[in-house]
Order: sequence, then structure tokens, then C-alpha cells
Amino acid sequence: MDIGGFDIKRKLFSNDFGLSVFEVIEIETGRTFILRLVDFSNKSTDFKKAQWNQLQNEYRTTISDYSHLSCIEQVAKVDEDYLYSLFDGEEGGTLSEKGPLEPDQIQQLIAALRHLHDHQMIHGSISPENIWITTQERVILYGAGEAKVLEGKPRLGAVLDIRQLIAVIQSFSTLSESILEQLNLEGPMTAEELEQILFRAERKAGISENNKLAAFFERKSITQKAEAAERERRKAEKVKHRRANKMIIGGVIATMLILTVYCLF
Repeated sequence: MDIGGFDIKRKLFSNDFGLSVFEVIEIETGRTFILRLVDFSNKSTDFKKAQWNQLQNEYRTTISDYSHLSCIEQVAKVDEDYLYSLFDGEEGGTLSEKGPLEPDQIQQLIAALRHLHDHQMIHGSISPENIWITTQERVILYGAGEAKVLEGKPRLGAVLDIRQLIAVIQSFSTLSESILEQLNLEGPMTAEELEQILFRAERKAGISENNKLAAFFERKSITQKAEAAERERRKAEKVKHRRANKMIIGGVIATMLILTVYCLF
């Protein structure tokens, strides 16, 4: 498909709801963008198009300057059936390509979701394909609100976002099994609760590691003390043996002197 003014660098993914996502290069400037193209040819009414445009405009005015949510540069159409949104882009790749997530990147994702929820926006489709990892290891979340329009899910809520994010964390993170199990047990329902659980679990893990480290140094200290005591004991034994040897030698010399004197007289 020819999209005026842009070269398609590569197709990132597409789904069954008419969405295709591309990494594109602006011909005039050489800048990288993420282009999210929707095929409305099988959606007979104009209502869906109006919903899409409204969603993009709401997002554009609400999310204007946040490091983990990309800004919309342009909302336009290729023709009557194909509409697209053009987002700021950086060199990098999707989570599927660049994973797994490190703990600080999970914090970035939680921050992005909290920012959306604070502005009464529901994402609805948090997935590896919608999570972008830049070459600087920064996380950007794309696709907010699209599921409501394209998948016909009018009752999306914040809890679903949290569950989707937990599923991503469980599949694409370096967190320990015990922390992941804790997420399942406690079932957080907000970004704040999710962050608190992870922070608490990480803190406990850190304390545990510190305890292990302390125990190691304590064992090492005990060993060093025992070795020092053993050295002192051996040193004392050597001194004792030297004194005993001197006494024996002195006794032998004294006996020899007595015998010599006796023989002379």
C-alpha cells in the first residue's frame, strides 16, 4: 500500500480486527514513526470510522507529553476504507523481539498504565505487540483504546488492563517465580496495588539476598577467627616445644660437665 510521504520500513504485526502496524520512515525528514492503519472495508457503517477518529483525537489532546506513551503526530486516511494514526517512533522493537522485561521496565509500563487511568482512558489490548522497547531500553506503550472500537468491547475496564499487564509480566519478565506467584495470589486491581506488590516482593528479595550476603560474611568471619586461633595455638605449641628442647639440651650439657669434672678428679 502506498502511503504518501512515507516509506514502509517493515510491518510489525496485524490482527483479525483490521489493524496493521508498520514502522515507517518519513521521506522528507528521515524520521521514524509508528503507523497504525485500520481497514474499514468490512465495517459497513460510518459509525466505526467516526468512533476511530474520535478516539484518536481524544488521545491526541490527552496524551501530549509523557515518556512512556507516544504522541500522535497525525490522523489521516489513505482512502475511504483505510484510516491511520501516525505516532512518534524511536529505533527499537516490540517486546516479542526485544524482551524480556527488566524490573525497571515493568515500572515504566505500570507508570504508563497509571497515566492512562488517571486520565480516564482504558487501554484494552496490552500485549507484547503493543509494547515497544527502544534502543535505549525505554518502554513505550501503544494502542490505547483501540480494542473498544475495533473489537467491539464497550465495557472495557481498568481491571482488565491490570490482568493483561500481569499476563505480559508473567510471560516476558526476569522476575522470580515467587514474585509471579505472589501476583496470582493477591490479584491486584489497580496500577498502584500492582506496583506495591512488586515493590514489596522486590524489597523482600533484596533483604533475603542481603541476609545471604551477611550470613556469608559471618561464616567467613567465624572461619577467619578459627584459623587465627589455630595459628596462635600452633605458635604457642612451637614456643612450648622450643622451651622443652632448651631444657633437655641444658640438662644434657650439665650432665656432661659433671661427668667431665668427675673424670678429671
